[in-house]
Amino acid sequence: ADPSRAPAAAETETPAAAPDAPAGDDDLKRLTGVGPAAEKKLHAAGLTTFAQIAALSADEIAKIEDEQSLSGKFEKGDWVNEAKGLAAEG
Repeated sequence: ADPSRAPAAAETETPAAAPDAPAGDDDLKRLTGVGPAAEKKLHAAGLTTFAQIAALSADEIAKIEDEQSLSGKFEKGDWVNEAKGLAAEG
């Protein structure tokens, strides 16, 4: 093994958004009020990207809040609007 090549290989690795988030998922903890527990609940509801959250209807939000014990969190954190902005950032 050529030790001079090791740093170059390390530089090409892309860090994950979060340690337990699959590649391609957004770091939902960037949303106001979303910590590790809320992020797990959002993942359990099938939400892994800002674009998915940005596209939710009021009915879908109500269902997710009920099923995942996140009552009022979407409105309180303004998650849909925040997600729209974060999704636009890419």
